[in-house]
Amino acid sequence: MPLVKIAVIFILVLGASRYFKLKLWPCLIVGGSLMGMVFGMAPAGIFKTFVRTTSDAKTIEILFILYSIAVLEYTLRITGMLNKLIINLKKVFRDDRLVLGLLPAFLGFLPSPGGALFSAPLVDEASKNLEISNEKKSFINFWFRHVWETVFPLFPGLILAAAMSKLPLYDLIFHMAPASLVCIAAGCLIVFTKKLQKKHDAAIDIIIKVNAAVIIDLVLNLLPILIIIFGALFLKINILALIATAIVWTFIQTGTKFREIKKIFADTLYSQNLMLIVAIMMFAGILEDSGASKAIPETFAEMNIPVYFIFIAMPLSLGILTGINTAFVGLSFPILAGLAGGLNVNNVSLAYLSGMAGVMLSPLHLCLILTLNYFKADPVKFYKLMLFPASILIILAMLLGGL
Repeated sequence: MPLVKIAVIFILVLGASRYFKLKLWPCLIVGGSLMGMVFGMAPAGIFKTFVRTTSDAKTIEILFILYSIAVLEYTLRITGMLNKLIINLKKVFRDDRLVLGLLPAFLGFLPSPGGALFSAPLVDEASKNLEISNEKKSFINFWFRHVWETVFPLFPGLILAAAMSKLPLYDLIFHMAPASLVCIAAGCLIVFTKKLQKKHDAAIDIIIKVNAAVIIDLVLNLLPILIIIFGALFLKINILALIATAIVWTFIQTGTKFREIKKIFADTLYSQNLMLIVAIMMFAGILEDSGASKAIPETFAEMNIPVYFIFIAMPLSLGILTGINTAFVGLSFPILAGLAGGLNVNNVSLAYLSGMAGVMLSPLHLCLILTLNYFKADPVKFYKLMLFPASILIILAMLLGGL
């Protein structure tokens, strides 16, 4: 059965990385090669897929985006802008929990590949004086970044779901709007039910009255990020061009010298995040070229189970398998439409939220991999935190889908 084969390979990849203390990217490359052989690909075909995915324009674009993000983050950190930003946010909002949740949620409005790498340094900086595990930091950065996936009309998965179901986009958004509130509440229950404790050696916060100077300083230190958000959402400028503009602005604003600029670009060049992207794209390419991804919906369509449960299981499985919203929508919706005799706002909500839960649990989700890698978190402990909110999302899908 294709689903069992794929599940076993996923377990082997994650198990090898965890128990043998190996970097994830070589495990993904070996796992992808094994996947290809299991589904009948010849070694020459596997190598051809590796070359195709590595040289693909999309892969190269993501590599440049992630490298640019690393340059921007490193610049903000060494110039002190990152630290000033967090200090001012804490002055304005006072509660560490609110600051930690707002940072990834705010940057979640930017639907870019690997966008979790934008917010990870901010979450790390905001939590450096707090008693909080790397797994909880990872959860905050990953989960709260994705709470707008059902209501923000610029997300590609949502746009594709509306297009393929021939439903008005805003009708679908209105029907699924409770999911964003539920996601926020579920995330808060996991990490924010108790006030976060300060580390023993942390300085005591001095309560300062918020005034115009604090707000101006906050905006100035937030400006590089605002350039990217505003340019992407309202001016539709290419994300890579926006990041480059933000980097140049940061150099100008902080008066960074040319010698320091050269060091910044050199220090951020050698990152295993770049190899992770190559490995992920290769693994995804093998899933496509071997026919494994198409075998999943075909298997469900042949099963003698109620259509209602297929609307949950198929998108959920494809979400876990691909880690991409547009992928589970594109692969499952045509088959689901045929099985149900058409799509409506209820069964589309059922399928979309189930698929979203799968994407949030996917070991191939780019944001998840980059977040765990950044915080050096234990994947098993992280997934234990993820199970409750992901389960709540599926229950909500069943309720909105007309259980």
